Amino acid sequence: MRRILLAITVAGLLAGGVLLARGDVPCDLLAAQPSCEVALQPGPTEDTFDLISLDEVETFRPAAGSLRLTTVAVADDLTFGEWLAARTSSVIEAVPREQIYPPGFDREEVSDLNAIAMQDSQLTAIIVALENLGYELDGEGALVAGIQDDAVTDRFAVGDVIVAIDGEPVRESSDVVELVQDRRPGSTVTFELRGDGGRSRTFDVELGSAPDDPDRAYVGVLVTTEMDLPVDVTVDAGSIGGPSAGLVFALSIIELLEPGDLIGDRVIAGTGQLERDGSVTAVGGVPQKLAGAADPADGSPRAEVFLVPRGNLEQARGATVANDLLVVPVDSLEEALAALDALRHGEEPEEVLRLAAS
Repeated sequence: MRRILLAITVAGLLAGGVLLARGDVPCDLLAAQPSCEVALQPGPTEDTFDLISLDEVETFRPAAGSLRLTTVAVADDLTFGEWLAARTSSVIEAVPREQIYPPGFDREEVSDLNAIAMQDSQLTAIIVALENLGYELDGEGALVAGIQDDAVTDRFAVGDVIVAIDGEPVRESSDVVELVQDRRPGSTVTFELRGDGGRSRTFDVELGSAPDDPDRAYVGVLVTTEMDLPVDVTVDAGSIGGPSAGLVFALSIIELLEPGDLIGDRVIAGTGQLERDGSVTAVGGVPQKLAGAADPADGSPRAEVFLVPRGNLEQARGATVANDLLVVPVDSLEEALAALDALRHGEEPEEVLRLAAS
C-alpha cells in the first residue's frame, strides 16, 4: 500500500472520463473493487509556525498556542482487506481513484501538480496576509511554473513571465486565469512574455478546450505570481501538496508579524483554500482532517477549534471525531480573524458547530 500526503486531494481537477486501473477492468462497470478506489485517511497535523521563516524582521510567536494545518493521507494499491475496512469505516473514506489521479495523469504528474498548487497557495497566503497588515503590493507578472503534456503550444518555457494577454497587463496569476477564461475555445490570443535576461517576446496562441469542460478555454500552463515582497517570507511544507493550507498559512504569518496575540494558548487547526481576494473556498477531505485534528495519531497536540470553509460545513456535520471539537465556518480571512478575536476574548463566534466525541 502506497501513501501520499495532501493538504487537499485533487478531486475535480480534471473530472470526467473513465480511469482504467490494474489491467483492463473498467472502473465504471465494477466500481466496488480495490483497484478502482483509494482510501482517504486522517493525516498528521503540522504546526505552521515551525514551517514559516521570516528574515530580518521582528516576530511574535505565541508562547503556548499553535496553528495547525491538516492533511489527508491517501492510501493507494489497497488489498481487499484494506479496501473493505475503508468501505466500512466511519473515518476512512474509499473514493474513486480518478479523484486523486485524474484520467491521463500518472502519480508523478499528480505529485507535481500538487506541489505547484502548494507553492501558489503559499504565495497567495503571503500576499493576502501582508496586505491585511497594511503593505501595498504589486505583482510583476505571472510566472510559468509548469507545463502540461497537453499544452496547446510548445512556445512557453518554465521561468517565462506572462506580462500581457491581448494587450491587457498581467500583474498576477489570477489575471491570466480571468483573461483566458473570458475567451472561448478556438479563440486566438496574443501572449507577451518576459524571458531570460528580461528579453520580451510575443506570440499568438489558439486556445484549446479544458479536459473537464469543453466549453472552457485552456492553455495547459501552470502559473504563479511573480512579485518582489517587502518581507522575506519562506514556507517549507515538505512533502505536503495541494492548495488547502492557504488560510492557516495566512493566519500564521499575521500572528507572527503582529505584536498582538491572535490565538492565545489555544491549539487551532484548520483548512481552506485562500483566494487572492481573501475569500476562503471549499476543499476536499474535511471529515478526515477533522478526525486527524481531534485525535492526532502522531501524538501532536489535539485541536480545540477547527476553522473550516463554510462550503464544507455539511461535510463537517457528518464527521466522526474522538474528542470534542468546536468547528467554526468561515467565508474569508477577515471572518477567520474575527472568530479568533472573539475566542481570545472568551466569546463565541457568530456561528459554530459542536462536534461531540463518539
